[in-house]
Amino acid sequence: MSVLAVTKKDFKGARRSQTLWAATILLGLIAVLLGHTSSGHRLSGTEIVQSQFQTMTQILAVLLPIVALAATYMAIAGEREGGGIKFLLSMPNTRRDVFAGKLLSRFAIVTSGVVFMYIAAVSVSLTKHGAFPVGLILGTLLMTIIYGSVFVSIAIAISAAAATRSRAIANSLVSYFVLVILYVFPLIQVKNLVRVVHTGILGMESNPDLYNAVQYTSPYLAYRKSINLVVPDGLEQQLFRDSAANVDQSATVQAATADLDLPIYLTDEFSIVVLAFWLVVPLFVGYWAFNRADLE
Repeated sequence: MSVLAVTKKDFKGARRSQTLWAATILLGLIAVLLGHTSSGHRLSGTEIVQSQFQTMTQILAVLLPIVALAATYMAIAGEREGGGIKFLLSMPNTRRDVFAGKLLSRFAIVTSGVVFMYIAAVSVSLTKHGAFPVGLILGTLLMTIIYGSVFVSIAIAISAAAATRSRAIANSLVSYFVLVILYVFPLIQVKNLVRVVHTGILGMESNPDLYNAVQYTSPYLAYRKSINLVVPDGLEQQLFRDSAANVDQSATVQAATADLDLPIYLTDEFSIVVLAFWLVVPLFVGYWAFNRADLE
């Protein structure tokens, strides 16, 4: 058995999961609902659809990590706990074959769910608004697939390092909290915690660039910033308005020019670097842990 054989076997088994089907259907229903409720006074059909897909990415920024983690966290941990890993490694397969096959399978599953959601959204948009802004749709689709793949990488690393189902679940929940939830709710955002330590405990002068740089290590924020690269002017998300580059400007000017004069490590383009880091590094860590694990 090869990497491809492991991938096919795992994909066939995973696609029978009722949980994954339910998640895929839920994503499709969300897309249909957004398409039917999208409207705008004096906006053209194209502008309404553009706004619709931009809103959809904001929803996916929170929901897609849950889907990717749920689809992947048991990929290897489940085989280890159930004893199936010994069968896989006796066919013969190397640990690399198993790791790569499981990874490719879960990439395909999550990507299929995202594509299904986009097909549903495009169908409603064409039916209701007669518009198909191809650049924005394909651009956000690509970024969303990359974002989903990031959390598949994180989840496969968690699964490879965990010997039991309970540990894989716990580590997945922790990763979602640390990488997403801490960046969603204003009161517990990471940059606020860093600001308290930096100014309150260490007694140093406030430095918004530093706080935003720490905040920007999250794949959640990197995905939201990456969407700015593919949406038309006026739909960009202004995430770093309190950057040191803008603190001396008036509130009005700041709102209009936020994110335009940021240091390179806070720009929209830097989101690709952040996403690439989270896509690649967890795989090395997970494979290293899997290679060292005692599977007896």
